[in-house]
Amino acid sequence: MIYGLLTPDVPLGPFEGSPITVWSAQGKQAKLHASSSCSYLRSARATEREVHLDASVVARMCPQCGAYSSWARPGTGLAVFLDTLTGLGLLYELDNFRDADEDTSSDEEVRQAAALLHRQAPEVPTDAAAQGEAEDDEDTTWEELQEARRVREAVFREWRGALASMHRAHQHLELFPWLRSWAKAALQMKADRLRAVQVQARLLVTEDALLAAAAAAAMQEPDVPADDAAFAPLGAPAEARKKLLSLWRRWQRTVEDSWDPPREQAYLVHHLADGMSSRRKGRDQMVERARAVLAEWESRARLAVERKYDEQVLVARLPHDAATERDSRRSLLDRLDEWELGVLAVYTVDTVWQPQSVITVRVPEPVAARLLTQQHGLSYTEREAANEPAPETVAAPSPLAELPFGPGVFDDTAVRSRRPVTLAHLRALRAAMRDAEQLYVVFSVDAGLEVVALSVLEQRCAAGWRGVIVAGASDLPDALFDSRPIVPGQDVPEDGEIWPARVYDPHHAAFGAELGVAEGERLLVRLCAGRRDVGHALRSLALARGMADLRQLETVGYDDRGLARRPFAAEVWHGLLALEQLDLQPFEPATGTGWRRGSGLPLGVLARVQVYTSDAAGQYQGRAHSPGCAHRRPEHGVGRDDDLVTLEELVGSKDFDPCSKCGGYAIRRLNQDQVAYYRAAHRLHHLAGQVHAVARKDGGDGSELAVELEEFTSLDRDRTEAWFPSREQARQWREIVDRLRRTLPGPGSA
Repeated sequence: MIYGLLTPDVPLGPFEGSPITVWSAQGKQAKLHASSSCSYLRSARATEREVHLDASVVARMCPQCGAYSSWARPGTGLAVFLDTLTGLGLLYELDNFRDADEDTSSDEEVRQAAALLHRQAPEVPTDAAAQGEAEDDEDTTWEELQEARRVREAVFREWRGALASMHRAHQHLELFPWLRSWAKAALQMKADRLRAVQVQARLLVTEDALLAAAAAAAMQEPDVPADDAAFAPLGAPAEARKKLLSLWRRWQRTVEDSWDPPREQAYLVHHLADGMSSRRKGRDQMVERARAVLAEWESRARLAVERKYDEQVLVARLPHDAATERDSRRSLLDRLDEWELGVLAVYTVDTVWQPQSVITVRVPEPVAARLLTQQHGLSYTEREAANEPAPETVAAPSPLAELPFGPGVFDDTAVRSRRPVTLAHLRALRAAMRDAEQLYVVFSVDAGLEVVALSVLEQRCAAGWRGVIVAGASDLPDALFDSRPIVPGQDVPEDGEIWPARVYDPHHAAFGAELGVAEGERLLVRLCAGRRDVGHALRSLALARGMADLRQLETVGYDDRGLARRPFAAEVWHGLLALEQLDLQPFEPATGTGWRRGSGLPLGVLARVQVYTSDAAGQYQGRAHSPGCAHRRPEHGVGRDDDLVTLEELVGSKDFDPCSKCGGYAIRRLNQDQVAYYRAAHRLHHLAGQVHAVARKDGGDGSELAVELEEFTSLDRDRTEAWFPSREQARQWREIVDRLRRTLPGPGSA
């Protein structure tokens, strides 16, 4: 089934006439497709062309592309507009929960279910014959009661769904206000259905049950009769008290979150007998005594119901820019528990959806106290009845400059024509776009071009930052990215190991390649293999490489599931950071003996390599860890609490205390010149060991080593400038090479 198909009658607003790229077969009336790979496009002679979006173009849209494909570049205002409309977006919401379907319960069925649910508990007969008949009736009543509960759950499920659907529809309309008048008729049908289902829901829950639940939630921990002889099977009085209090907490949780009156929870006494044999002496007496204890708690709750209370008017505002879990289509209203949903069904006196979603309830004081003091799905505040919200009004269409979405803010116009982005724009983007949390290239007069995550940009706009969005990671050109990067000297098949064995021979062509940016790209592609976000991950990696400090990639805040926001897949960090440790022996002083001996080579171009660690100078308790260490926080990558030092500073730090598992740090991946120098330094260091070994042998021939050293004797100008930031370091390199040549015996010596 195709949901949310865009139709010609939908007003396009400021996007009328926007240029889009389409594919079509031959013929003036051929269907238009958003992609050349559309399964409905079967012609081998499809042509690509640019058209201007209007009603006639929409009428020729392929049904599949018109519902599920994007007709604009990702991240642009037009793309967000079409994505919000189609699929399971606004058009779907406007068509949903408008009429009763075949599974909907009729009003008569609801009344019968309500009569069963609210029926008083029958008295227990005394004679045996009557007890047998009562047991038979009880079995029949139990089945009927279960069916009544299923009816109640179905009605409340529909009401919750209709309420959430109405909220989502108005969320979408807040982003595109020119659609309000067009959607008015559909919204009225949804509102009528919502009211009809709410009338049914009110019949299935009593005010007494909701008030008793609120009273139970406010009850303090009781004094339990742990010393009562009837509870001896539970153990010593201390153990009995512990189990009775556990029963109390279970009873309180069940009652305060239920639609049923407290008397329906009498079955909870059997939890005391869990694991106890049915033939245990005193078991039945213990259960009977526990029933009496529960009856006392129920009596306290009933007393609260019998009192007279003043009423309070509370309001709950549902922000239209509240982010939802678009994959699961869950919103604030979808998370309401049974009791709160029942309160809204019974006590709601008004619901206003524009300009802001506001639910007004008039509730007794105990219910108001619970709503105001305890954590629930919605946030409630007090308000006088005289200040109830005004009736819904439809605002006039905003001018283009005030629209949250429209040409000129995002990536759909020339940069010169961009309008400054505001906090309202970004909040609208987050509410409408599933992948809004990504990296963006932004420009401001004060700071120039920068790369920031959306959450950081929101924080800056709230503080008064003024600038424009140049492009998002999802809108970078496809031609710049190769989905299968090749690492020189390391041909690893796609079905081979993701993490290839490390090469230790400095003369091997792949030595040091695991530290380079090319290996980072290969790893990223392999780790994201088979996933849709591999292209977005490569684009995010490209943007992140331009940042001077990777700690600025940390985002701000959490999503609605409590997870830290991430601008890209966690695997991107493997493209930015090399978790393998550097072998720095060639750069250590030429002292010591045997394998401990260094060559004293200058760090050269490696000196400025960025190093990220949890503690570079031993300032905190415990050892320093790398961003990928299991001993530190579970989040991937680096954050603002990490230290950033250069490799030169880390080598010179005497207080650096690294973790023995991870080495204590991760380096920013090396560029081509840095990898080349790292390899050259290790090759020279290896040759130095061979030179000293030959020199210790009388009559050894060093001619082959002299030929290999010749490569390092006189570097060309390009390599010298690329490897050594200063002449002093280049001179130091030459002196070491010359010293090795003089050390060689035989014809190859200097």
